[in-house]
Amino acid sequence: MMKLICGIHNHEMTKSLVGHPYAGRLTKDEKNVVADMMKSMVKPINILLMLKEHNNNNYTTIKQIYNARHAYRSSIRGSNPEMQQLMMLLDRDQYIH
Repeated sequence: MMKLICGIHNHEMTKSLVGHPYAGRLTKDEKNVVADMMKSMVKPINILLMLKEHNNNNYTTIKQIYNARHAYRSSIRGSNPEMQQLMMLLDRDQYIH
């Protein structure tokens, strides 16, 4: 149960939306850019800088870039755990293990 004592906020409104998950979310196009750059082995900080160069109102953080990379890798791997995916790729490419 919550009891309301005062109907006003105890802090001022923020001047910037940096760090807010809703404002910093990636669009579908930006997720595609992250995936393409990830395939080219671009570092996450450089991906973030490139996104911010193209959009001055971009509030994305490095954590959201890491999360997008993880989501992309998980979508490629499917339901296989990482070791099963590794073993599958070794068999597919005919490595001796």
